[in-house]
Amino acid sequence: MIRRSLSIPANLLLAAMAVLAAGCGEEQTPQFRTGGGYVSPQRLDRGLVIILPGIEGESHMNHGIRDGVLSGGIDRAVPIHLWGSPIPGVSLLINQTNVVGNRLAGKKVADMIVAYQDANPGRPVHIIGHSGGGGVAVFAAEAMPEGRQVDGIILLSASISAGYDMSKAVSKCKSGAVNFYCRGDVVLLVIGTSFFGNVDGARGTAAGNAGFTKGYPKLYEFELTPEMTFGDPHAAATRPEFVRTYVAPWIASAIWPPGSGALTPPAAASAPPSP
Repeated sequence: MIRRSLSIPANLLLAAMAVLAAGCGEEQTPQFRTGGGYVSPQRLDRGLVIILPGIEGESHMNHGIRDGVLSGGIDRAVPIHLWGSPIPGVSLLINQTNVVGNRLAGKKVADMIVAYQDANPGRPVHIIGHSGGGGVAVFAAEAMPEGRQVDGIILLSASISAGYDMSKAVSKCKSGAVNFYCRGDVVLLVIGTSFFGNVDGARGTAAGNAGFTKGYPKLYEFELTPEMTFGDPHAAATRPEFVRTYVAPWIASAIWPPGSGALTPPAAASAPPSP
């Protein structure tokens, strides 16, 4: 059963911190028209791939996602957009449970995309969200104004409840949404999300563990096999080799699904992907 996880006092506290949390994340984030090689004017002119980290913020995992996107032949701008609170010691809990702030963060991403689309009409826009960032990716798609869409959202080990209604988010995606999930990701996306809640505020199993409980048109599900996790089920989908092989084809293709190769897990591997 999915239950709401926050008491009234906790909700009031987190609502009061929402603006601060969302604002701090924005201050740390390079704007789409700056940031050196990853967000150069040349790359921006070819398209935009926004990476939304998990509740930990910038880390080797989201850098791995970016490395995999680039090595997969995607020559577009690839910013890592920080969201949520940077407050040491408590940011993980705040970012996981601050539903108001998480939705505000999604709205900010949507606003940035609209500004990008105004300056670069017709260019493709994709959002990749890992863990808690997967929930923010969904909120960003939902927040796109009427008549505006992103090309697609890609969820990696997403901390959004398995029963979440994806109909609005998918309707704001031209190609759709793909959810990469792993049943071995129990500690964080079953136990953790049952105790603390998902980023959408509902307690219970996350879609990053079991997939979504309901199917939607243009929602695609990809289950990681045990051979693909190499002992770290929560970070497996962020490894550069995984992203290059299984995520980049979705970004490169204007029509989803991009082909059987992007939907078929690999045969058992003998070693982890190269860092």
